[in-house]
Order: sequence, then structure tokens, then C-alpha cells
Amino acid sequence: MPWRLLSFARVGVKCGASNINRKDLLILFAKSPHAGDVKTRLTPILSKKERALLQEALILDTLSLTASLSVTRALACTPNTEDQFFGKCAKEHAVLLVRQDGDDLGERMKNGFYWAFSQGFQRVVIIGSDAPTLPISFIKEAFNQIKTMPIVLGPAIDGGYYLIGTKWPLPDIFTHIRWGSNTVLSDTIARLRRYHLLPFWYDIDYPKDMVFLMWHIALLAKQRGVIPVETVSFLKGYSGSCYWSC
Repeated sequence: MPWRLLSFARVGVKCGASNINRKDLLILFAKSPHAGDVKTRLTPILSKKERALLQEALILDTLSLTASLSVTRALACTPNTEDQFFGKCAKEHAVLLVRQDGDDLGERMKNGFYWAFSQGFQRVVIIGSDAPTLPISFIKEAFNQIKTMPIVLGPAIDGGYYLIGTKWPLPDIFTHIRWGSNTVLSDTIARLRRYHLLPFWYDIDYPKDMVFLMWHIALLAKQRGVIPVETVSFLKGYSGSCYWSC
């Protein structure tokens, strides 16, 4: 398969450890903060350095968010697994590292599923790393639903999806999709017969998403909800923090 698995020993997870769930796998897609330009659609409000710092914070918060799940986790890296930041993530968060492979997002996800099932996992869920406030209950529901449903999708408010899960290699639903458009979800659903939809959620792609995130975090703080610590730290130091203090 085109995805390369690093050994359990290398990422700090002992082979055969009793607490490792070898049936369920959560794959977190992530682009290295040091891989040239990241989060380019935030260019109007963030500098290149700020976007890299935000990317790092989002990945770290996603890893912390999912740490309580009783599943195996893999960080699907691009451009490669040798990045120092990813190595640190593997050691500190006990995740596998695999390299994304494919010409577009659809091909990379398809390859990711094939790799996961070739490793013996029975239920596989893929999420991105740019939804730091995603309720952990949504991911738990996804793993529960794919016990009986062929596919689970987490619809995003921008017309895409923040999560996709299945228990077997998917039919060809990843080709001829306009990735990044507002029809990704509807085009995908049109090819499916049976599926389960999770609640809608949002991810961080555009300046308006940043403003919404700030207000949402402020609300979570008042309600004593789960706070994405690294993202909050970034926002407090970010040059546009007038939004944060207003």
C-alpha cells in the first residue's frame, strides 16, 4: 500500500499492549506547520508566521481532544512523517505516523482507508485537524454508528464534511469531487444509498470562521465547556486580537 506505517515502538506505543484497541482506528489528517504556506485562505487576516502557529495549535488541540478515546490513533502527515513537529506529536501523544499519499484529498482519503483495513482495523474514521471545538461525542457516535451503517459523515456548515467513517473499503465516492467547494457533501451523498449523518459543525478555513471561533470559545468558557487550550493561547497573542478582547 502507498501509506507507510511507522512501528509502534517508535511512537511510544508498545506492541501487543492490552490497552490498544486494534479494531477501531481514528486517522487525523494534518499538514505540517512548516510545510511552506498553510491555511492560505486566512491570508487576509494572518501573516505566514501566524498561519503556521495557528496550524500547530489546531493539530495539538485535535490530538488533546481525541486523547480520551479508546481507539488507536494515527496522524496522517503531509508532506512526510520525518517532520520534527510530527515526531514530537508521536512521542507526546502516542499516535502512529503515516504519510498521506495521493494527488488530491479524495485520493489521499481513499488510500488511507485501504491502508487502515490492510492493517487489520475493522472500523475507521477520518477527521481533519481544523475543528478544535468538535464535540468528542460526535466521534464516539461515528464509531458506534458504523457498526450497523455502511458510512458515517459529519457535515460541515461550509458544504463539505469534517468526518467520514466506514467499516470496509468504500465504493468510488472520492473521484470527480470538487474538493474545497460547497457541494462536496451533497455530491458525496448523491452516490450513497445508506449513510448516517452526524450533527453539523464548523472548521477553520476563512476569516469569518476565525471570528465565529472566538465568540464560540468565549461562550464555552462561560459554560465551563472543553476549551482548545493551544488555539486560545494563539488567539490571545495574535495580531488581530482586538476581536478577542471586544
